[in-house]
Amino acid sequence: MEGVNLLLVLLLIASSTILDGLILCRAMNSDILCDENEKNALIKFRQGFRDPSRSMIMSSWMLEENCCNWKGVECDNTTGHVITLDLHQQFLQGEFGTYLLGLSHLRHLDLSQNDFLEALFPDFICKFKYLEYLNLHKTKFRGSIPVCLGNLSRLQLLDLGDGFSLRVDSLQWIQHLSNMRILDLSGVDLNNAKTWLHDINFLRSLVELRLSSCQLPKLLPVFVNFTSLQVLDLSLNYLDVPFPSWLVNTSSQSLVYLNLKRSLLHGLLPNTAFGNMYSLRVLDLSDNSIRGKLPSFENMTSVTSLDISRNSLQGKLPPTLPSKLKHLDLSSNNLEGTLASSIAQLRQLVVLNVAWNSFNDSITEHFLNFSDLRVLDLSSNSIILNITATWMPPFQLDIIGLMSCQLGTQFPQWFHTQKDFSFIDISHGNISDKVPDWFWNLSPKVQHMNLSLNYFRGEVPQVTSRLASLEKLDLSQNNFHGPLPHFSSKMKMLILSRNSFNGAISPVCESLVMNNSLMFLDLSFNNLSGTLSDCWRYGNNLAVLKLGNNNLSGEIPHSFGYLETLRYLQLNNNRLSKNLPSSLKRLQELKFLDLSRNCLSGNISSFLRETSQKLMLLLLRNNKFDGNIPLQICQLKNLIILDLSSNALSGTIPKCVKNFLTLAGVEEFPSLVYGPYEEYRKDVMLMLKERGYDHSVFFYAVIDLSDNHLSGEIPEEITTLVRLQALNLSRNNLTGAIPCDISKLQHLEALDLSRNYLSSFLPSSIVELSMLAIANFSFNSLTGKIPIGRQFLTFDNSSYIGNPELCGMPLSKSCSGHFPEDVTHCNTPKKKDVQAIHQHEEDNWLDESSFYISMVIGFITSFWLFWATLLVKTSWRHAYMRSSSGFVFVKSSKYYIVYA
Repeated sequence: MEGVNLLLVLLLIASSTILDGLILCRAMNSDILCDENEKNALIKFRQGFRDPSRSMIMSSWMLEENCCNWKGVECDNTTGHVITLDLHQQFLQGEFGTYLLGLSHLRHLDLSQNDFLEALFPDFICKFKYLEYLNLHKTKFRGSIPVCLGNLSRLQLLDLGDGFSLRVDSLQWIQHLSNMRILDLSGVDLNNAKTWLHDINFLRSLVELRLSSCQLPKLLPVFVNFTSLQVLDLSLNYLDVPFPSWLVNTSSQSLVYLNLKRSLLHGLLPNTAFGNMYSLRVLDLSDNSIRGKLPSFENMTSVTSLDISRNSLQGKLPPTLPSKLKHLDLSSNNLEGTLASSIAQLRQLVVLNVAWNSFNDSITEHFLNFSDLRVLDLSSNSIILNITATWMPPFQLDIIGLMSCQLGTQFPQWFHTQKDFSFIDISHGNISDKVPDWFWNLSPKVQHMNLSLNYFRGEVPQVTSRLASLEKLDLSQNNFHGPLPHFSSKMKMLILSRNSFNGAISPVCESLVMNNSLMFLDLSFNNLSGTLSDCWRYGNNLAVLKLGNNNLSGEIPHSFGYLETLRYLQLNNNRLSKNLPSSLKRLQELKFLDLSRNCLSGNISSFLRETSQKLMLLLLRNNKFDGNIPLQICQLKNLIILDLSSNALSGTIPKCVKNFLTLAGVEEFPSLVYGPYEEYRKDVMLMLKERGYDHSVFFYAVIDLSDNHLSGEIPEEITTLVRLQALNLSRNNLTGAIPCDISKLQHLEALDLSRNYLSSFLPSSIVELSMLAIANFSFNSLTGKIPIGRQFLTFDNSSYIGNPELCGMPLSKSCSGHFPEDVTHCNTPKKKDVQAIHQHEEDNWLDESSFYISMVIGFITSFWLFWATLLVKTSWRHAYMRSSSGFVFVKSSKYYIVYA
């Protein structure tokens, strides 16, 4: 017993001694004063920032005399030198001054997430020879990273991440940093660092490597042995290789995190790709071009997150998946088969996304027994949910994605339990029911709600305006009726098209007054009536406005001019009337304008004179516009669809159409959302059907001026629009010949010149239009032989009738003996040229005639002068006769005849 007591006494004395030592040590540290020069350096560095008082760290510096006690500063316990400066996430702005050079003993420097205003990367950092930790992540430096960083041989961490204005031409200098454990150069331009992998392979102690978004060049084969590597992020690069073979070898055993997202991986995924990755917890191979079947995951017993979405994988799921999975994303592949057997065992799932595949399965509530599930997306598969009406799911979902899943004809009752979702999409679910009142009040945090493409009926309650977080509501293509609902103050996208909503549009105006966020409004294909209220001054964030296919009447309101961010305006198929308001000229961002099938009138010149030069689609068909097509229309260089058909336009087709630079192939073809094209395609298809055509062509480069009063010739300049797919000039008063160079329109699929007064021949080169599917030249005054070849062998009589002087197949009228095959207006001289040739020939004839007449007159004169002299002068006559013994003269009573 005494021995035990003695032991306790000794332990007590020892503990007291250790405690006294710790207290004394702390007291000594607190008494250490920082170097005065280093303190001044810190103060001057602080003064370089614009408002250092914003920093919780720097604001405290002036309250303490000893800089070793300042927040973010640490001094050496022995020397008092500053060895640490940590100002991370202070969000300061200012200069990175050279004052820091006064801290020559720094080992740890962290200035991450501060803004140094695009200053050049400071070379003087290389002078901190004791640095072990350098973090300049997201500091907005620019320029070239100096190679002298390779001299900081003690560095264990180098983080220059998010350095999107930095570049490195070579990484050879990094070979000298043998103590490096963590390297983050994400965002730095390494495109010229061709040997980047070889250079980094020298870092044998490397644990974490992040090179995301570095524009890495194509990955060349190299032996790599990262035996210590745990974190590898090469995402968002241009590796352009199959799955890297060096990751399959033993060097991958230590990997915990592997991210190769969007790095241009392609080819098959080896079945043994993950055979050695026993420690892997996170794997992201999304957004690549990997194909083949899913490999085996049986050795990846530790993985909790697996994302192989947006690839080209095929086949079925493996029978077993890693049991610890919490995040599984296989969306946007070509996977097939069933889900239940492979997925049901994953009891820890939080995220399950298999959308946009070809799975075919019938799922019961037993499959969905995941108590931690927050994200469920089964969209765009052939999945049937056989859920009983009394089922109470054990989870609370944040995202519900069931698009195109068969949910049954009744509204799913299990939704009643889900009160915390922010996203729900049950579109195309084959539900034919009323939406229960309780559904609209389920989740106050819902931001995205899509119930489109079902058979929902009934009215939409005004409660939707109380969903304060709702930003997108899509109820399109249902059977909703009644007045328009009001919408929430945060609504950005409201789609109510293709229903039976009726009444006035005024609820929209009332909501616009309270909502300045709305960007997309689609109320098309309903039964809305009345006038367009003049309330649009409040919609100054609207980019898309679709009110077409209703019964709206009256004028287009002047307040449309306030929609200065508008890019898409569709008011077609209504009963709008009168002139276009001058305020439309303020819509300078407009790219798509459809006012077709209304009762609008007046001259379009004033509108086109100052309209948006960004217009790509201009549809004014089926109105009452009159006057000439103004020259100002040629300012629309981006135009790709121009439809002015079925109006009362007169005058000629402007020759300046060559200024449609996109159609002419001069400007790059713009990218457009599918919506405008789809609506126009349906309209064109209806028109073609009405006119007797049966083709499923889809035009996206169109000029339609048909059914007007245009006169004059078809301008040759129209043949410069080489991207044109459809040209319709029918039902006008056009005269003259078809342009000879029409064969330049190599993309032309439809050509309608019918019901005009065109004359002359069909150009023989027209058969070179190999893509032509629709052609109509009927009811003109064309003559000659119909060209034969290619697509023209497929057109029947209807393409040519009403031209009495045309002959040849497919018409019954024969051309034999009538028209030479190689004679058209395109290969015979034009009228002016012929006149010039005739004039030249006449001039030549006059010159030649003058020459020969002068010669004859001269000869006759000389002849008679010579012989007259001989007759008068006897001596001359005898001398000539003596010298010309070869000639015999016979004297006549009146004249002499000479014989040779």
